[in-house]
Amino acid sequence: MSVSRRIKLFFTIIILLGLTVFYPFVVYTSNPFVSELRTLWISTAMETMTHQWLATAFFPADMVSEVVGARQALFESQKDIQSIWGQDGQTATDKVDTNLSPEDQFYALFEEIDRASCEAFFAENPRYIENGYDKINMDWCEKGEDTGIVTKQGDKVVAINTEKSLMIVRLEREGLLGTEYNGYLAVVKDPSRVELGLCRGMGKREGQRIADLADYNEAILGINASGFIDNGEVAEGGTPYGYVKHDGELIQGAFGHGYKIIGFDDQHRFLIGDTTTAEQMVDAVEFGPALIVNGQKIEELGSVESLQPRTAIGQTEDLTVLMLVINGRGQGSSMGCRGVDLRDILWDYGAVQACNLDGGSSSVMYYQGRVISSPTTSTNNPEGRRLPNAFIVK
Repeated sequence: MSVSRRIKLFFTIIILLGLTVFYPFVVYTSNPFVSELRTLWISTAMETMTHQWLATAFFPADMVSEVVGARQALFESQKDIQSIWGQDGQTATDKVDTNLSPEDQFYALFEEIDRASCEAFFAENPRYIENGYDKINMDWCEKGEDTGIVTKQGDKVVAINTEKSLMIVRLEREGLLGTEYNGYLAVVKDPSRVELGLCRGMGKREGQRIADLADYNEAILGINASGFIDNGEVAEGGTPYGYVKHDGELIQGAFGHGYKIIGFDDQHRFLIGDTTTAEQMVDAVEFGPALIVNGQKIEELGSVESLQPRTAIGQTEDLTVLMLVINGRGQGSSMGCRGVDLRDILWDYGAVQACNLDGGSSSVMYYQGRVISSPTTSTNNPEGRRLPNAFIVK
């Protein structure tokens, strides 16, 4: 046998011996660190449509079933959760003192903005305020652009549109085990501008990509809302999964099984509940799990601990609507985040009600004519997947 073949044989034996020892340890050890990694691996794989084999091929079926079962257990545990609002109903726009100067009114409305950083930006870019603070339309959402404006939470402000009472924040965070993730948070001060937009001919086979859906509904901003019937590569996105109500009309009944019905009532309050709660809603979809309810964090979110692209929606005490999309699976240099990460971001921005929406390949945010997030699809389509509906801002 030649020397080179002996060397190859030696390393093959070493690798096989290593796997013989290492594989059983990874699969069966109760070591907390390895166990957490194992659960993360399985849950991340099983929340995809095309890469579940990364869990099923390497781990015992009962172990995979246990991880998957924990997700359903979480939904079942949330069956009785319902939003309760007080009687105030004063919105962020209502609270602004109209006796203040236009500049001070702007900072009172967008109270999340660090004023010094914003003043510095306008000093260098006066064109944005030359028509007044009530006519600002600053859009720096393209990847890599930095206004220098930050929020009090430390995130970058990349868009402000005072006529639509909204701003967009770019988030960059460190996640589990040193991974990084990023995404966008839309902060909408006037909740009356937020509604559910349906795709053209919803309920038929084919949905619309977010840009077309937003254009069809004359919206300036949109994020994915309902989940939908998904057959993998051939999914057309036109048939929503679960409850859908639009402009007071019931479009489709509930799926149940602990999934929450979420949406807005005629006072523009975001509600999380069941079919009884849904009677109060004007626009609604069905998904979950709930992240924050009645000003309290949901602590048990262990079954949504995988790193994925994610979408969520929430609302603060003054009815500011928060619309959050996190990139993932390597798109936009982001590995994705866990459910607790979504919850904590929305909590930091004052959410008192918040719920997870469909994620993965469906997660997408559109603003002013284009997709600004980095969708991950099997075809690498930068416009994202076809959707049955979206939460939009008009």
